[in-house]
Amino acid sequence: MATKQSRSPFDRLRKHYEKTERRCSKCGFVDDEGEWRVTARGGELHFQHICPRCDAIDTRVLRYGR
Repeated sequence: MATKQSRSPFDRLRKHYEKTERRCSKCGFVDDEGEWRVTARGGELHFQHICPRCDAIDTRVLRYGR
């Protein structure tokens, strides 16, 4: 019987971005191997990807708590 891997909702969201958000909004480069970095800052999670071609930073912010 197969078991589902236990991951946090934040990890699943990061993986979702890595699968669907590959095109740089500045230069249009598609980064097939790009990874999103996640950092927590006082009630917010920042998901960021840096384009390897133009160094643009793409950010998604998730607010939680209050």
